[in-house]
Amino acid sequence: MGRGTAVTNEEYWWVIGLHDGGVSLREIARRTGCSRSASRRAIKRERGPQSDNRGERPKAGRRSVLSDREVRQVVRAAATGDYFAAELKTKFSVTASVRTIQRLLKNVDHLVYTKMDRTLSLTAAHKSARMAWAEEHILNPGKFVNYCVFLPLMILIYCHAA
Repeated sequence: MGRGTAVTNEEYWWVIGLHDGGVSLREIARRTGCSRSASRRAIKRERGPQSDNRGERPKAGRRSVLSDREVRQVVRAAATGDYFAAELKTKFSVTASVRTIQRLLKNVDHLVYTKMDRTLSLTAAHKSARMAWAEEHILNPGKFVNYCVFLPLMILIYCHAA
């Protein structure tokens, strides 16, 4: 139940011929007097659906800061697990920010992000030495004198040998 008159057989083949000649859909509709949707339906029925050929057009959106080569280098080095984002940035002299590199690595499906533990764990010897020092200084409070230094927005307390 269309609103206008049906496309005749002559108009149908005229639309197909113009399309094969490289005329735009809008221009075909103007020349034949048919609507654009009727022209599109005729072309689709005869030639099949149009494939979206994106090879000729430039990619839409913002350009990537990293080139394909830099992306490959960073991902390959990150896969070893020996580097974090800031080290990768300096190692490959990448102009992108550290956050951009983190985002890149997050989107790589074969890598799993884990936050790197940058602190050394205390061994049992360290813990016992710290406890011995604390016990020694708690039992001898007269050995050290506490001074309070008042700075704006913060109070620092430090020990000074008497």
